[in-house]
Amino acid sequence: MKNQSFCLAWLVTLVGVLAVCPAAHAEEAEAPQGYDTPEATYEAARDAFNDRDWEAFVAIVSPASRDEVIGQMALAMAAMAQDPGSDPRLRALVDEYLPRNLNPMDLMMSDNAEAETIRLAKRIGDPEGFFVEAMSLIFAMQYSQDELATPEDATEEGTADSESTAGEGESDEEATQTLDAEITALDDLTIDGETATAMVTITTSTGDQRDPWTFEQHEGKWYLSMR
Repeated sequence: MKNQSFCLAWLVTLVGVLAVCPAAHAEEAEAPQGYDTPEATYEAARDAFNDRDWEAFVAIVSPASRDEVIGQMALAMAAMAQDPGSDPRLRALVDEYLPRNLNPMDLMMSDNAEAETIRLAKRIGDPEGFFVEAMSLIFAMQYSQDELATPEDATEEGTADSESTAGEGESDEEATQTLDAEITALDDLTIDGETATAMVTITTSTGDQRDPWTFEQHEGKWYLSMR
């Protein structure tokens, strides 16, 4: 499941983390929702994320970066779906929303990857609806402990695990669980003109992680940039 492991880690970076029941199609996407300050934008994104309200979350993403974010999500889901052992719901989601014969790895490695990623998002008939269903599915799927572990976890626990299991037979089924995460804190907020940066703490089943977030101003309102 190399593609799934790689893309799960990539998605964690994409959204600041990586979760409940698959959502229905969004009949009408919410209009972009900007706020008066970066702090207010963070609070809205935090609440939407923690409530798993993906329609509200994607509406907080800036208009300038939304196509790129949705295109990156599409590539990650398409790559995960190529894994023979991946959740069949991934393949169904990709077949429903994405262009036929999409080769995600070729696009990711292309010299014009950013432009092609944005173009891919524009080819999705209901891009916000795709984002809602993709995020819901990511958090509903079962993952192995290895997939959920951070690189630091793997390094620290690898030796101990190998020693504790030496000479033992492998279990028939590897322990799995769904993703669990909550945005818990904002620190080191710095505003520079129409952009702002901060560190956001995400609490997961494997511990806390701190991720950089960027906010940007558009027509006088602040949005989550995710660039």
